[in-house]
Amino acid sequence: MNALVCRRAQSLLLLAAALLLPLGAQAQPTTSPPDAPSRAAAEAPRTAYLVRSADMLPVVLMSARTSLTGEADGFAAAAADVVVVGPAVKGLVTGGPHAAALTESLDAGVRVVACGLAMKKTGVTEGDLLDGIDTAPNGFHELFRLEMKGYVTLQL
Repeated sequence: MNALVCRRAQSLLLLAAALLLPLGAQAQPTTSPPDAPSRAAAEAPRTAYLVRSADMLPVVLMSARTSLTGEADGFAAAAADVVVVGPAVKGLVTGGPHAAALTESLDAGVRVVACGLAMKKTGVTEGDLLDGIDTAPNGFHELFRLEMKGYVTLQL
């Protein structure tokens, strides 16, 4: 009788194992191999800089330009926008002290945007701006719009 009980117990254990084995296999988490980059990590960021001071304009333009080309330290951005607000919009005029840096940055693909409110307050007109500079009615709202589109932003 002991042998019969042992056989039944073995049969029940094998049956239970056969039934539970698929459940255990389903419970295993599926993960990517550790060396496979995530999609987010593989995509280059889009960057936007908010500039309030004309003194910061040359540095920001250089940073935006080199982020597009990856020439400085290997960091490469998919897009680089520079939004200029306040008195700094005076630095965007044709023949101004930053004209060469602006032209070089625009040629490299940097998008430069002048705040319309600041232009009105400082007396700068669209005709005064260096060719290729965009305008937005409100520079802060332009930055918010870029943030909503996934841009990484820096305010100076």
